Amino acid sequence: MKKLQLIIADTDSLYLRSFGEYILSSKLNQKFDIKLFSNSDSLKQYIESEQPIDIILIQPNLFDREQFLEYKGIVLFLLEDESAQNKDRKGVFKYKPLNQLLSSTLSAYYEHHASLTGIAGNAGKTKVVSVYSPAGGTGKTTFAASIGRQLAQKGNKVFYLNFELFNSTSLYFHSNEDSPSLQILYYLKAKPSQLLSKIEALKKYDSDSNIDYFDLPPCPDEMIAIKKEDVKILIQALIETGQYDYILIDLDSSVHEFTLAAFEESHQIMWLLNNDVQSFYKTAHMLQLQQELFDHPHLIEGKAVFIVNRFTGYFPEEFRSFNLPIHGYLPYVQEWAQVTGRNQIYYHPLYTKELMTITNELTERNQAGVQID
Repeated sequence: MKKLQLIIADTDSLYLRSFGEYILSSKLNQKFDIKLFSNSDSLKQYIESEQPIDIILIQPNLFDREQFLEYKGIVLFLLEDESAQNKDRKGVFKYKPLNQLLSSTLSAYYEHHASLTGIAGNAGKTKVVSVYSPAGGTGKTTFAASIGRQLAQKGNKVFYLNFELFNSTSLYFHSNEDSPSLQILYYLKAKPSQLLSKIEALKKYDSDSNIDYFDLPPCPDEMIAIKKEDVKILIQALIETGQYDYILIDLDSSVHEFTLAAFEESHQIMWLLNNDVQSFYKTAHMLQLQQELFDHPHLIEGKAVFIVNRFTGYFPEEFRSFNLPIHGYLPYVQEWAQVTGRNQIYYHPLYTKELMTITNELTERNQAGVQID
């Protein structure tokens, strides 16, 4: 996705410098080309030069309506009082945290230029990774949240997307503005052309893990109603924001349309197995039914990375009879029988060590342009 040409005009030079340094020091420098102006004369000269401009963030007293008559992009006012916004003066609160201010700016841009170009087919730099198990209680969400955190700590921009019927997102991710993101499902079904702007408006940011996510309450009826094409459109919209290195999808253990869509759109499926025969049995039978479930006889094998969770160091002989290629082993952690907070999970040394090995290989092979097999 091309960089957006962003102009920021404000008489406060310290504010301009802080804004510019924030963008240049973050991954947003891949999203924006910025120009900073502290007086109206230099801004006027730049606009008259007919350089491409997508968005202008401007202090109201620097705005000259005559100067902008031919400009077709977006003008947003940097408001010092949020109540000053009206239908003739669209703007953003100047003193919001800069990540929230830019999110509001992007939301306005996408609303103005709303369009989806079709299913991306996993194109571009964004890697879509699903976490799945056909057996319940395998620790999928703990693994998904932990691997997302590891990826983010390596400097990757990560979006966590939970597709469980009864999700536990709020146990792992928190935001200062945790109002529900449930409206995203409405726009997905009723107004998909507005998805890009609504993603920016409704997503949340967990500052502890540096992960973006939707704060969806447990809503099984809403989730079951989601169609396969809806999921593909949502994944496409997240990709088209151009902001993410990884979209991490935490899937329900059941097989619904959203599960099939996620499998098809994923580059990789991190497939968790419990250290019990039931988990191996269900996985083996699901592999046998690929043709009936997915209209593809080898979809799972081509993408799946099989990982045994709660491994005690002993691999029973009957497990070997299922002929599953095991890629990694996550240790059994006795202390987690009575977990009271997410930090107990994130900072357990044995689990983190094995998780880092899996994450390192995932990122290294992605960078090399090949799938884990």
